[in-house]
This record gives sequence, structure tokens and C-alpha cells, in this order.
Amino acid sequence: MILEPVKKKRPVEDDSFVGVRVGVLLLVAFFLFGVLAFRLWYLQILSGDSYTAEAMVNRERQVVVEAPRGVIYDRNGEVLVDNRAGLTVSLLPMDMPDPKEEPQKFYEEMVALAELLDVPLADLLDDYERAKNDPWVTRAVAEDVPEETVVAHLKENSEEFPGVMVEKTYLREYPNRALAAHVLGYVNEISGEDLDKEEFTGLKAGVHIGKDGVERVYDSYLRGTDGSKKVQVNAAGKPIETTADIPAEPGYNLVLTIDAKLQKSAEEAIQEGIRRAHGDGYTSAAGGAVVALDPRNGEILAMASYPNYDPSLWVGGMDPRIYRELNEPEANSPLVNRALNGLYPAGSTFKPFVASVALQAGVVTPDTIIDCGGTHKFGAQTWKDWTYPHGHGSMNLLSAIAQSCDVYFYRLGEMLYYEKGAVLQDGLRGFGFGQPTDVDLPGETQGSRVPDKDWKRKTGKTSGDQIWKTGDEINLAIGQGDLLVTPLQLAVALSAIANDSPLHSATVWVPHVALQITDSSGRIIRQFKPESRSGLEIDSEYLSKVRRGMRYVTTGNELGTAVDAFWGFPVAVAGKTGTAEKKPDDDYALFIGYAPADGNSEPEIVVVAIIEEGGHGSAVAAPVVRYVMETYFDQEHAYMNIRTSE
Repeated sequence: MILEPVKKKRPVEDDSFVGVRVGVLLLVAFFLFGVLAFRLWYLQILSGDSYTAEAMVNRERQVVVEAPRGVIYDRNGEVLVDNRAGLTVSLLPMDMPDPKEEPQKFYEEMVALAELLDVPLADLLDDYERAKNDPWVTRAVAEDVPEETVVAHLKENSEEFPGVMVEKTYLREYPNRALAAHVLGYVNEISGEDLDKEEFTGLKAGVHIGKDGVERVYDSYLRGTDGSKKVQVNAAGKPIETTADIPAEPGYNLVLTIDAKLQKSAEEAIQEGIRRAHGDGYTSAAGGAVVALDPRNGEILAMASYPNYDPSLWVGGMDPRIYRELNEPEANSPLVNRALNGLYPAGSTFKPFVASVALQAGVVTPDTIIDCGGTHKFGAQTWKDWTYPHGHGSMNLLSAIAQSCDVYFYRLGEMLYYEKGAVLQDGLRGFGFGQPTDVDLPGETQGSRVPDKDWKRKTGKTSGDQIWKTGDEINLAIGQGDLLVTPLQLAVALSAIANDSPLHSATVWVPHVALQITDSSGRIIRQFKPESRSGLEIDSEYLSKVRRGMRYVTTGNELGTAVDAFWGFPVAVAGKTGTAEKKPDDDYALFIGYAPADGNSEPEIVVVAIIEEGGHGSAVAAPVVRYVMETYFDQEHAYMNIRTSE
């Protein structure tokens, strides 16, 4: 017999309570499943595109591919500036520790990187702040880094440097080192000030532009167009594949009017001139400039300024210490292009231009005789002749130019003072003095000056200083007083005298250094044509007399002031010496000349030289010009064998 337990009976109301609880649970379950389904629908349907884009950003990197700049050539095809491959260290902020969320990790990385790159930590932090503005694009913080040390360390310790990338880039290379540095200029990262300029509209921080010389003026041709790559990476940030590739377009090439061989000769000649000045006792001589110009079209064949600098110092970033050294007073301003920024009194090199104006004004004729007794008196003031204190005797215009007779030109200044209007000043401005030449190089000085009564009235400190006096005109007639010119202005003005001929009237050219823009295949994109500022409003017969006087400076008899300097030179040269006062400095040595000057051949070259505090133009500057002309005419250098009498 099996005994079964007695079953307990539950009240009817207990069964209904269980049903209610089950219903509630089912409602809660349905509600939760509904919320989950809605969330999935929202994420996958409504927000799917945005999350897909974000995911793509997290696994894609955009890399800017910098375009190689165009090559710069001299007129004969010699490479002056080229490109070479280099390595750049860049930051990608999106892959770096957030300085707010992980400050210790961030600063440890930045300190280690600053030490590795040998850069100030503050500079690196500034670069990071700028890079944050575009966190998905890399920003270069160090260029031209050594592969065997820096790059190798970054690769071996990549986990310690998240967001630090090594990229290939193009860097400027100078096969001739510092040759024509002031003409070429240099390349550097664009500054905030440059970004605000219209010429650089569309460029972003971090790109490189020309900062001086033709690199700056023709930057839009040379720069090219950067490309880009989109690289897919894995969770560790390692590249997997390239998803998009827009190739960079190289910049166009630039062909200059500069002759590299002549440029090298001009730079050597200045240094030889300085050594020559030291030998003559002018030990303060330490700077100078040479300009060689084609008088037929204004093409600049050479433009040298000393001291100069090495543009490769900017490759990879200029060392602040070196930049400070370049700007120290004892460095003697190597960053200044003295050929177009140096302001000097012209001294006696000004006499051919004054003579031309005086002839055109009719105050003298080529045969007018003026007696030189060694001094010239006007009122209570006496001016002495610096070339021959005892006097030259009877002088006409040609002999006064040849022997550089100051008294003759003192008298011209006095006569021109009494002419109606600013005859002398207007005539000199016709040669291009007192105004920029508009050369295609940046930073040409605006401070050149042909003084006149208006200028003196504005600048005079007292009522007496505000009056233009006869003595002011007399000083101007010998290239002194308040006159200021640049070597380039002298070359342009002399070209106008030299290029006058029966075939065409004298022309004042706009000097230029750009000859052609070409593409990589050599096809000419743009040809730069000669541009004239104006015709010289001086009769050809008068200019021919001035040229003859300048020819006598270098030949004809022993009284020409540069006969010794050009002794034995086989090509006829016409020129003018100058020894200019610029107190408290020692005298400045100048010479201007052109060749051939035989009257049968068209002049091909004008050369102007100045040696600061170099003493006599005949003894120092004239041999500098000869040295350059020897190179141009393929003559053996006889520089050290030149006889001198001063």
C-alpha cells in the first residue's frame, strides 16, 4: 500500500496574481527588446554613414606629397639650384596621446623627441599646437634628419613615439655652394605673415616657399602643386595599403640671365680687391659689390655682393645660433645684397652723366676750355681738386673726364645751378638715378637720392639748411654731397651711354635676371623679353663725346686715371674711376666700365665695381672690373701683375 501526501489546495485568487506578474515581465521584456531594436536601427540606419566615416578616418591617414621645386639654371644650362631627397620627422596629432587625458605620457614623448631632434622643447610644443588645427594631416617638425641616427632610433622605438612619422621630402641643393646667393635666395617654411598675403592665397601652414631672391619672385612657377596619398592602416597605425594617390606636379624650371662662370669671377674679384686695398693700407675694407650687365637688353650677367652667405644653411631649418651670428655687426651684413641695397656716393664715376646733362643743357660744348689751377672758389668757400692739387691746366670736356678734373666739374655745377629749373637733377633722373630700377629681385632699396631744392626744404633741420645753395649743386656735380646711388643704378645708367648708336638711340633698360620658364622637357613656358624704362633724352652727338672721354680714361696717354689698370688688355675698354668720401669711413673705391669700346663693335658688357673703404678707384676697383672682363673675353688673368700708380 502506497501512501500519498495530502495535496494542499491554493486559493483561487493566487492563480490570478501569478498571471499578472507574468504579464508584467512580458511587457518589460518587450519594452527592452524594443529599445534595443530601436537603438540598433538608429545606429545602423540613421547614423550608419557618420560612424562609417569615423571608422574610415580612424583607419586612414592622409599624407601630403610635397612637389619638388623647379631647377634653376644659368644662361648656359649649368645647374645653380637642384633638389635632393631628404627625410622629415612629422607629427600626426590624432595618433598622439592627448595632453589633457594623458598629460604624463604626452610630455614624456615630447621631451624624448625634443632631445632626439636636438630642438628646444618649447618649439616642439608650439609645432604641436599648430598641428592640432588639422589633426589628421602630418606636420613637419624637423627636416633633413640623419637616417643612421634619428630615423633608426624612431623605427626601433616606434612604440615610444606614437604619432611621430618619418616622411620622404625634397630639399634644395646647391652644386656651386654659395654662388650667386643673393640672386638665388633661399627656401623656408611659410610664415604666418606670408599666409596673409594675396600671393600665397590657398597655401597652408607647413608648406615651403621662396623667401628671397628669384626663389621668392618666381615662387609660383617654381613651387609646383603638392599631391596627396590616403593610406589605410591597422589598429597599430601601420600602413596596409594606399587607397588614393594624387601625384605631385613638379614646379617649372627657371633659366637665369646669370653666367655662372662670370658670377664666380665677380665674387673672386671682390675678395681680390679687398686684399689689394689692405695692401695699400686700407685695412678697413671688408665689403663690396660687382654688377655685370648686357647694355643691349638689360640682362644681368653677374651680380655679386660680399660678404655673402650659404643658402644651404636654410635646408632642414636655420639654426637660430647661426642666424644670430649672420646678423652680428662683426659679420658685416652678409644677408644684404649690396648691389641693389647698398647706398653710396658715386664720386667721380658720376662725371660722365653730369657731362652729358651739361652738354644737352648747352652750358658747355665739348671744346669749352676751363682752366684748372687746383682749386675752385665760390663766395667764401673753396673746393680743391682731389686728383691733382696743383691743377690740371687747361681742360676741355674730354680731358676733364679722362683725368677726372674736379675743378672742371665744380664749374659745371655752378653753371647748372643758374639754369632755369632743376636741369641737372631732371637730367640725372633720366638715367634712372633717384628711383628703383624695378629689377626682378625682392627688396630693392627705395632710399636712393638725387637731392634738389624740394628735398632740402623738406629735410633741412633749420631754415638755413632748407635752402638749396650753389655749393650743393657743385658737390652733386662730382657725385658727392647728399647723393646716394646703388651699384645697379650705375650699371643701368652706364648702359644707356654705352648702347647709344646710329642704329638705335640710348635706352634705359629695366634690368632683369629671369630669362625663361621651362617645363621638365625643356619646353619654354614663358620667355622674358627686354623692357625699356625710357629713351635717354640726350643727343647722340653729345653721348659720343662722353664715350670718347671715357675711352681716354683707360688708354691714349699716361694721364688717363685707369691706364695702368688696363695696361695690355687686348679689348678696348671705356670707363671712369671714382674715389668717394663717406665720412667717417675711409674712401670708397669705384669703377664703371664697358667693352668693347673701339667704336666699331657694339658694347657687350658693362661692369660696375665698388670696394667699401677700399681707397682709390684706379688702384682697387678698376682692377676688379678688369678681372671680370678678362673672364668675359676669355683672357688670361693678369690681375696680380697690373701696374698701379696710385
